[in-house]
Amino acid sequence: MQTKSGLQKTTGQSTGEIMEHKIVDDSLKSIFNITMPMVLSFMSTNLMYTIDKFMLAGYSVNAMNAASIAGTFAGIFSFMFTGMTDSAEIFVGQYNGARQYHKLADPVWQMIYLALASSLVFVPIGYFSDSINTLPDYCLKEGLEYQKILMYFGMISPLKTAIAAFFIGQGKTKIITLSVIMAGIINIVLDYVLIYGIDNVIPDMGCVGAAIATVVAEFFQIAVLIAIFFGKKNRKFYQTLENRKFNPPLFGDCVRIGFPQMFGNLVSMLAWYAIQIITAHISKDIATVYNIGITIYIFFIFVGEGMNKAIATICANMIGRQDLQAIKKTYRIFVAISLFCGVVISIPLVFFPECIFSLLSMLPDNLSVLYGDIKIVLCFVTVNVAFEMLMLSTWGVLIAGGDTKYAAIVYQICLWLLVVFPTVLLYVLDVLYYVPAVYAFMTMWVVAAQICMYRRYKSLKWYNRLS
Repeated sequence: MQTKSGLQKTTGQSTGEIMEHKIVDDSLKSIFNITMPMVLSFMSTNLMYTIDKFMLAGYSVNAMNAASIAGTFAGIFSFMFTGMTDSAEIFVGQYNGARQYHKLADPVWQMIYLALASSLVFVPIGYFSDSINTLPDYCLKEGLEYQKILMYFGMISPLKTAIAAFFIGQGKTKIITLSVIMAGIINIVLDYVLIYGIDNVIPDMGCVGAAIATVVAEFFQIAVLIAIFFGKKNRKFYQTLENRKFNPPLFGDCVRIGFPQMFGNLVSMLAWYAIQIITAHISKDIATVYNIGITIYIFFIFVGEGMNKAIATICANMIGRQDLQAIKKTYRIFVAISLFCGVVISIPLVFFPECIFSLLSMLPDNLSVLYGDIKIVLCFVTVNVAFEMLMLSTWGVLIAGGDTKYAAIVYQICLWLLVVFPTVLLYVLDVLYYVPAVYAFMTMWVVAAQICMYRRYKSLKWYNRLS
């Protein structure tokens, strides 16, 4: 039966108890209840990343550049596997929408096994990091230390994503939000203590301290999710422990759905790593301007990332009910949110960049000579973030329909043709001395990608393929 609050009550098969399930619809309340926790969750994660880099910049600009480059390298493999384990969300969402609650834990377990197997990739790469790196000399030592620690514990991210899929697919995003916020607080405290040290107690560790803080915070978050996943109610109603059997057909379906996302994440991270390495090897100043822009960009894109997860979850439930009109209404709401957020973000970045400069003035290195280029970069960042929110919202609808291949291909073609190739060409011709040019290429990329994905959305191929 369904309660007034929009929760469906189901009787447990073996216990006779009552379990509440969220009904995900196109009402503003339902959209808000799912979207806001996801946005806050990504805000906390991205804030953690931003504070990491700012604290390292307070230690030294070299440390910030080293962590940015090494972190992107580790991200290549981390995002590759999380792109695969993310696919569990789609199955959980569709099962939840179809009210097949006894199946919710099955896809989660299949991706848990994949996440555990990913350590066979992470650990060897971490061990051979001395030979696998392209760091410039001015940040080689700090970058290698940071890279090794992140790689040794790289399996945590895909494992966390696999377990989080159980909650996100049902629209139970508050659990994710609380765990991320608590992990973020732990990370910030440990960052301060381990990066700068405590006199006569803990030595300052710079990049090593930042990496340790990140790993400890992620361990905490996954511990919380595991505890709830195996909690008494979830074990009884969703059989989260009993459904741990390896299921080859379902594992194959998850891999099939997740492979385009995994491949897309791999190729896109390689693209961003190539750009970062190019700017790092031109000069320290160019690397600094680029990394400052990227750090601010990553912080603000939390809205788009949260919206992508939210709309995919909402639409996956609606697809389970075969409610196309509700999907269209939901998409229009997300478009309006994207445009509104773009306007809000422009206030500090375009009209009052002095607030950014005041933060930069607190760093030990004098960066005032770079403020002109940084100001232009901030304008491009604003446009990029607004259009990427639109693109990620459109992409989320396609993901909900399992149409991940088209979106991934479009994303990569636009990224490599409009950003990577022009950047590499300017570098080869030895004329890449102006970082805002790279951000201009990024603007062309995200606009082109949104146009292509919107055309796919309008075609309804992502929906008709499931009919």
